[in-house]
Amino acid sequence: MLLAGACLLAYANGLTGTFTYDDKAIVRDNPRIRAPGRVTEIFTTQYFGGPRGTGTAYRPALLLSFAIQWWIHGGEPVAFHVVNVLWHAAAALLLARLFLRLGLTPPVAVGAALLFAVHPIHVEAVTGLVGRGETQSAALCLCFLLLALEFIDRAARRWRWLAGALASFLIACLTKESAAAAPGLLFLCLVWRGEGSVISRAVSALRRGLPAYAGCAVILAGNFWVRARVLGGALKSATTGIFELENPLAHVAAADRVRNASVVVFRYLGEMALPLRLSADESAWSIPLLPPRDWLGWICPLLLVSLLGASIARLSSRDAATLGFLFLAVAFLPSANLAFPTGTIFAERLAYLPSAGFCLIAASWVLGSAPAAHAPPWRLYLFGALALGLASRTVIRNPVWESDEALFTNMVRVSPNSAKAHYDFAYMSAERANPRRALEHYTKATQIYPRYWDAWAGRGRMERMLGDPVAAEAAYAESVRLAPFAENGYFGLGLVREDRGDRAGAERAYRDGLKQVPMSLPLAYRLALLLSSQKRAGALHAWHRALAAEPGSLPARLDYARFLAETGRLAQARAQLREVLRRSPRYGPALRLSATPPFAPG
Repeated sequence: MLLAGACLLAYANGLTGTFTYDDKAIVRDNPRIRAPGRVTEIFTTQYFGGPRGTGTAYRPALLLSFAIQWWIHGGEPVAFHVVNVLWHAAAALLLARLFLRLGLTPPVAVGAALLFAVHPIHVEAVTGLVGRGETQSAALCLCFLLLALEFIDRAARRWRWLAGALASFLIACLTKESAAAAPGLLFLCLVWRGEGSVISRAVSALRRGLPAYAGCAVILAGNFWVRARVLGGALKSATTGIFELENPLAHVAAADRVRNASVVVFRYLGEMALPLRLSADESAWSIPLLPPRDWLGWICPLLLVSLLGASIARLSSRDAATLGFLFLAVAFLPSANLAFPTGTIFAERLAYLPSAGFCLIAASWVLGSAPAAHAPPWRLYLFGALALGLASRTVIRNPVWESDEALFTNMVRVSPNSAKAHYDFAYMSAERANPRRALEHYTKATQIYPRYWDAWAGRGRMERMLGDPVAAEAAYAESVRLAPFAENGYFGLGLVREDRGDRAGAERAYRDGLKQVPMSLPLAYRLALLLSSQKRAGALHAWHRALAAEPGSLPARLDYARFLAETGRLAQARAQLREVLRRSPRYGPALRLSATPPFAPG
């Protein structure tokens, strides 16, 4: 009751938030989760959707959890928030059960879980809806550990516990990639409980947990196989890179990546210890890369290795802080950029399960090893103040995720050197019809990260809206130069050239874009409109290309019908209108057009 109540109270003021950030693409606007009939698409497409062979994430169990809720209550955000908090409460309860199972004293075990329940570094994972990937996978990983330990400790009817453990691990892996750390955490738990030297403990842990490790290996192999089929690669698509803006560590030498990633690990530890400055974005260049000769880039790796070595050497002491640091290290391994580059340089949500180890360290230091009845009162008072302080910070942090405006305003304030923070604030400002404010922050984003091609395109769009076609064309041209693979730049470049009366230049922009993105509906559609307005011979082919790119585009079909009617092809025009009405009987413009010249019979 204490742990569940702490979770509910700490996050109660975050239940009324709307869909923010990636919540819109993954939950609110995701057609794959709307009806049971489309459930197979969840398992055959990457996390953000799109064609096969693209993307870096495959998380069907997470999408399925959102889908089941949508089938029950529709797009009500409060219900999604409630389930997020329930997943977090489940994780806190399972964490306390695990620590008790490992033999820690009840004050330390439950105290660590209480700190975990109220820690503000979890707000992104709990109050942000797509953060469910962290809470759900963490709860399932902890469930795996408890069931696997039950399997190892039982003498009879033990295989059903192994089946339950492996099922939990499978669903966890299909929820979030970081769940791959679970077998390593099981090995750590077995070593911690063992007897004798570290080596003899490790050998015993390998032998006793072998069936669980083997089952996990089969599950991981199957997961990699499915990912290769869906994403085009076991980890990610071969054609999908890691954007330097999101993680500059993916674009440096391995030694430089490890040095900088070690510094970032201590940044995580700093936020866990003193969570005053929290931000939803720390991308380029909010966390600057350290040059090779910077002393911090050498001290942090050495300190990290020293702490790891000292913790391993102290395993026989059964010190709770030792277990906490090793738990943190193993849980962080898949997402810390130490072994391999990941999709982001830093994100508070990634600290969700690793922070359990930090909370164990804090609880053991504050409460000591004595039973609660014999603990000095000052320790209990200090722990209570610590828990209350963390919970208060969480309550203060929750409203930041109330809306896009609250979130992006906070990001710009807390991370002023993040190009992505300024881009997101600009995008939100444009949606709220404030082009001058949007232009200011798009410009700031391009100043921080000059290769930010999407920010250049946004900058061009705002300059076009504000009546500066010369500056808009220059911005769009820079976007095209930086990203010849993206349609936004070509589309905007064509539009601004049309505004300036340069139809030949606009046509050239659309055709250049279609060479790079042959199936782009916006580019093909705009080219067809341009050629139709000039009554050019290639207009008919352009319309066919636009409808081939997206046969379901009703606006494109309506304009195609208008073109056919204006060129004397009335029978074909009426056929297109019938197709529009077949696809959408209530499509108002089609009904009106079908009753007026040149579409009306006679």
